[in-house]
Amino acid sequence: MANSSIADDARLSLEHGGDDVPEALQIPTKAASPGFQLLLTLANMVIWLSILPIGQILLPTQIAALNGANKFSFLTIATVVGVLAAVITNPIAGALSDRTTSRLGRRRPWFIAGTVFSVVTLALMANATSFVALVIWWGVFHIAANAVLAGLSAVVPDQVPVRQRATVSAFVSLSLPLGAVIGALLVTRVVNSTQLSYYTFIGALLVVMVLFLLVLRDKPLPKGAAPRFNLGAFLAGFWVNPVKYPDFGWAWITRFLVYLGYFTSLGYLLYFLQDAVHYQKAAQGVTTFQIILTGTLLIASVSSGMLSDKFQRRKIFVIGASLVIALAFLILAFFQTWPAVELAAAVLGIGFGAYLGVDIALITQVLPSANARGKDLGIINIANAFPQIVGSTIAALVINAFHSYTILFVLAAILTSLGAVLIQRIKSVR
Repeated sequence: MANSSIADDARLSLEHGGDDVPEALQIPTKAASPGFQLLLTLANMVIWLSILPIGQILLPTQIAALNGANKFSFLTIATVVGVLAAVITNPIAGALSDRTTSRLGRRRPWFIAGTVFSVVTLALMANATSFVALVIWWGVFHIAANAVLAGLSAVVPDQVPVRQRATVSAFVSLSLPLGAVIGALLVTRVVNSTQLSYYTFIGALLVVMVLFLLVLRDKPLPKGAAPRFNLGAFLAGFWVNPVKYPDFGWAWITRFLVYLGYFTSLGYLLYFLQDAVHYQKAAQGVTTFQIILTGTLLIASVSSGMLSDKFQRRKIFVIGASLVIALAFLILAFFQTWPAVELAAAVLGIGFGAYLGVDIALITQVLPSANARGKDLGIINIANAFPQIVGSTIAALVINAFHSYTILFVLAAILTSLGAVLIQRIKSVR
């Protein structure tokens, strides 16, 4: 089986140009080491370790202290600024890193610059004394952090052979929930200080990124191999024709729907626990929900990734995972008690973990071009970020119009199930 997989990787490399193609653009055949996989996962995690706890805990706390009377409106403004910065930056940074011909490699310069600017803006946020300053640095931080995330996304197709991608993707996918839980625990249970929390994130970011850069094999792109810069063509490149590349289009749509269901339902989890479940310690309830979710997600993500690689099947795992996610939302819709919330967290972790463990691998197999992996994955990452804006808007409209969390969670289940249906339209991946 292993020899067959290696042969398949070699065949794919030859189909994409073999020795005539620069090494940086060839499909990798050398196995990714366990150490590299670990540091790639940790590099992703320290970015999410900063983004999620700040957005969920530190930023709302700072805004409430600065202007408690307008905290909801101000938090919405800050959230939109951050998400828009992420949506715009991710594909642009990915595209520019695809064209980078530095002797340090295509991705490494962006990792260095993004890390430095992230550290600076986190320090400025820690000491911000006005809402305007806070939201400006929050936006700049998202630009810097997403420059790093765009490159990290491209590292998987750059350096991981096809036979390993689901397994590696499964480990990388753990970075988001692990970052959320570890960050929340650091902020609420360990550090318990807004300013010190920022400095803790800065330290973690510096240590992990330095270690990752030491093991990164980032092959330089020859200057002649980089496409000449043309502003019109560059901007047009952010559109991938779904007629010409239908599988890429369907992959984008299905990811958008699954994430839209996720953010539509869970963006108001704190208020759901307060208003519908009547849970006394709602803030701790959110942390408990995340811990349960992450526990089952860890098991499901690694298991689904390994099984997907073993059987070389992607779609069946994504379909099943999407339906399990929908089931979790239906539990929250019709059984609004604390034990049901705990059960839903466990089920959601299984579904979302299985989804994350395979979906990234599937996407890397439908990318239109080897020399634009960063840009194309940046476009895919819009399907992660944009639902945060759309989902929060949909949730607010549903709650204000119907005053019903049941309708909200049923809608989330429908969106996720639709993603399961549409993934079947992908033809080039089993």
